[in-house]
Amino acid sequence: MTEPAEITDPAEWAMNLSQDGWGRIIALIAAADGDIAGAEDALATALERAVTAWRAQGPPDNPEGWLYRVALNARRDVWKSAAARTATALDEETIDRIDQGGAHIDRATGRLGSYPSSIDSASADSADLAPYALPDQRLELLAACAHPDIDAAARPLLMLSAVMGMTAKQIAAAMALPAATVSARLTRAKKRVAGLGVAFGSPDRLDLESRLPDVHETIYGAFAIEWTHAAAQPRDGMIGEALYLSRLVAQLCPGDGESHGLAALIHLSAARFPARRSGDGRFVPLSCQDPNFWDQTLTEAGERHLVEVHRCGHIGRFGLEAAIQLLHMAGIRTGSTDWPMLLRLHDDLAQVAPSLGGSVSRAAVLAEVDGPETGLMALDALDADSPRLSAFQPAWVLRAHLLTRLGRTDEAATARRRALDLTTDPAERAYLSVGLT
Repeated sequence: MTEPAEITDPAEWAMNLSQDGWGRIIALIAAADGDIAGAEDALATALERAVTAWRAQGPPDNPEGWLYRVALNARRDVWKSAAARTATALDEETIDRIDQGGAHIDRATGRLGSYPSSIDSASADSADLAPYALPDQRLELLAACAHPDIDAAARPLLMLSAVMGMTAKQIAAAMALPAATVSARLTRAKKRVAGLGVAFGSPDRLDLESRLPDVHETIYGAFAIEWTHAAAQPRDGMIGEALYLSRLVAQLCPGDGESHGLAALIHLSAARFPARRSGDGRFVPLSCQDPNFWDQTLTEAGERHLVEVHRCGHIGRFGLEAAIQLLHMAGIRTGSTDWPMLLRLHDDLAQVAPSLGGSVSRAAVLAEVDGPETGLMALDALDADSPRLSAFQPAWVLRAHLLTRLGRTDEAATARRRALDLTTDPAERAYLSVGLT
């Protein structure tokens, strides 16, 4: 999140805060009746009021809490309106949640709502939870959005939008879908959620376990969307939320290897954030990073989760990707990368969870094992199988690199220009532009 000191217009500050805390506020408000669209409308109302109030009086000491409270009051006004009372039958338990609902700011973390760092060492409130209750309202809403009665294709879109606070444009770009398609699916999904009513809400740990694949994909999706533009401090913003949620899911599902694999992958990836930029802001590729700048605490946490993957006896997509990350990091530390082992891991990944990104990464590893010509052939072979390859920036970066190694400089320059056209990060653009005329 942008620091408040960098923003002079309170209206811009309100929008900035809402984007960073969107999912938390939506989760807390929608927890009462499962109406995601209604919670979003309430937050929009709070934003409108913030523009007027903050310009006149200045922003409050706790802006996110202010937005939550105003949004909750707006939602209560709807619940208490004559139209709502005649159109919707709320049970007594739901009415109690509406009247008594409220969040607090955790003194240790500064987060809105209850976001303990671990299940065992959580606040005393966790002792009062039902045996199978989920201890976090954002995770509860993620599990609810993975409800089997919601269309499978719409679940990740709904979870990324309503719970993680991603815009339709961000989701569309990440999933290579038209923005109009994403918006239409989201609209249908929210209508379906509204049709499910209160029965939609309050999933427990058993529900979570049965819906883990969708929850995993959403947490990783939010992390991947924020990856390019994330701050050097990996515990900030949505990256911090993804770290927290991945760790929490692993704690709640200690026997699930993929939950630990997801936590390992996110922790190891985030650990490298501080080394991705030089002191003057220039982009630093992995092969040139200084391991001394990696976050040691996150690295060790990722390694522990990988140990748990092996203890569970099952390694899936996220566990394999985490192992690949760790092997790359070990190669940077020691100056000697085990490329044959990396190729084996990529082969296993292609069997378990084939993807365009995985195939391009495998071509890069193959070039290190058998030479750049072989890697380029593997990359060319993907073209017929994946029409999306022409718009996939990492593929063009790799092509430019391999062509340069083969001495085909004109073709390499063409590939690099195409990669530049697809690059959104200014620092990475500057890095790729070096030497081009």
